Parts: sequence; C-alpha cells; structure tokens
Amino acid sequence: MGRQLHIGAVIPAAGLSSRMGRFKPLLPFGDRTVIEHAVSTPLAVCDTAVAVLGKRSDELRELLSRFGDRLIITENPDFASTDMLTSIQLGVRALPDCDAFFLVPADMPLIAESTYRALVNAFDGSAEALIPTFGGRRGHPPLISASLIPEILGYTGEGGLRAILSRHTVREIPVEDRGCTVDLDTPADYEALKQSNHPISP
Repeated sequence: MGRQLHIGAVIPAAGLSSRMGRFKPLLPFGDRTVIEHAVSTPLAVCDTAVAVLGKRSDELRELLSRFGDRLIITENPDFASTDMLTSIQLGVRALPDCDAFFLVPADMPLIAESTYRALVNAFDGSAEALIPTFGGRRGHPPLISASLIPEILGYTGEGGLRAILSRHTVREIPVEDRGCTVDLDTPADYEALKQSNHPISP
C-alpha cells in the first residue's frame, strides 16, 4: 500500500464462560494464562490492542497491567446481558486510529504469530476483511479494514459481526496454523489441548 500500516487488535474478554464452567481467561495454559497468550501474540504484530473486560475485571486488569500502555483496557458494564457485538463495539470505539484491526477471541490462545503476520502482509485494500483458513476451514482472527468501523458502531441488527462482513468483500488467506481454528469452549476442549503436543504461542 506504499506505506507502513497501522494495525490494531480488539480482544473481547467480557463473556461469562458459562459452557466452560470455569472462568476461561484465567485458566492456566502453558506458563501463563489463556488471556495472556491471547493478548501477547497480537501485540507482537500490532501497534495497539484493546481488551474489553466484564466478569472479574479487577483481576484481569491487574494481570494485564504488565503489557503497559500498548494494551488499552475498557469494560462492558452490561456484560451479563449483552452479546459479543456490544463488546466489539466498545473495543472498536477505544481503538486509536488504524488502517485495520484484528478481532481476537480471548479463548483462542494457540493462534500463531505467523498467522497475524500473514494477514497483515496480505492486506492490500482489495477486501474489507481477511480471514485465515487452515485445511479449508475458516479460523480466527479476521483482519478488518478500519473503513468498516462506522458500520460496526452503528449496527443494531441480527447476526453481529458475521452479518456485517457478509455485506462486504472477504478474502480467505490459507495459513499453516491449526491454532487459528482451536478455541476453548468446554472442559473437554481445555483438557484435550493441555494434553496435546500443540505448540503454545510465545
């Protein structure tokens, strides 16, 4: 695009973890917690990230303070009664000016740094969003053009971000990263990943 891109990340972490039965962001994973992995990897690539907190926000604020000024922390005070789109909107509103931003699920600690870099390298303005794929399956995180921010902030319909992106050009970017398709929804997911030999993102 002829200049250095400014890339942000939004990390919604305000959910209740109801299916897990334990609070997912603070689950131990490798030498850190799930949320620390979900924050540290995009920050290796992005200028700034925004974490949107809700449940147990005081504990998360203290834990995440080690990331310093490059991690902006905001809160969804209505986390118990709103959907993820609300948290996404709060995160996008807190983002500094950027060309594009990643939407990073807080329960996907295995996404590789190389996946983030592949999406940034492929971002040339020809599509409003880029989505990584592994083995033909779409994964996370999408890289979304900042041109969609006004639409995201104003959206009140059904279907959340998926519905918004369905109106626009989306390109799939194949990556060699199984972690982009692996999330932690249930206790079985968590136990299986702890026992696997899958590498944990630095």
